[in-house]
Amino acid sequence: MYLNGKLLKLGKSPAHVDRLNRTLKLRDYLPSPLPPPPAEVSWITKLAATEPLPMYLNDSLGDCVVAAAGHMEQQWNFYAGHPYQPVDEDILYAYEKVGGYDPGNPNSDNGTNMLAFLNYWRQTGLAGHKIMAFLAVDWTNDVEVRLAIQLFGNLYTGVQLPNSAQGQSAWTVPNGGTASADGQPGSWGGHCIPIVAASPLTRTCITWGTTLKMSHNFLHDYGDEAYVVLSPDWINAAGLSASGFNLTQLQVDLAEITA
Repeated sequence: MYLNGKLLKLGKSPAHVDRLNRTLKLRDYLPSPLPPPPAEVSWITKLAATEPLPMYLNDSLGDCVVAAAGHMEQQWNFYAGHPYQPVDEDILYAYEKVGGYDPGNPNSDNGTNMLAFLNYWRQTGLAGHKIMAFLAVDWTNDVEVRLAIQLFGNLYTGVQLPNSAQGQSAWTVPNGGTASADGQPGSWGGHCIPIVAASPLTRTCITWGTTLKMSHNFLHDYGDEAYVVLSPDWINAAGLSASGFNLTQLQVDLAEITA
């Protein structure tokens, strides 16, 4: 599939649930009731105007799960004031380690499990950058989604794209919804994206070396997993104390499940 003359590949495996129920949830570390988020939040405008957004090989490989993480590292470091971004070789190395890709065997280009990569990112790191933790987010809850982006800069998201999304410069739910012939979730395939901006009507993600908007109901209907990712590159610069996010309790809980 092509978009604006660029070849596109997908590569996200179906959502995986940790059999030991170790995946923590963002909601458990936020104040209750949830505070109202800003009507709009964006962590992309200045970056997109300053630096190119790499393709990260996602035009030739189904490495979107790792490519999305590369864009998140680029984004966090840019807004934290110390610009840095992984290079293609970093993305390829992680795809080989987590996805099992062998450059000498095209049949090994089978995509990646997001949860497996998140654990690799935390334990081993991407291009030397480890994350502190990750927390599951309810992608159908608009308040939670906007708070997640506001506090953590992005939302690491899996979507099951319908055939109707092919060739589109913005993703919307087709006429007939998910029951239509071209609107069935996953009929095109699974894809991983960082959502980096949100408004009452749309979400903005980075994919295939550019930004792309989707309607809020598109995310509701086609999302199948979403996580906030805590990166020292972001947390140390942004701070979370004023938000009410309970980082202390999270650290206690992490110590228990990783012991």
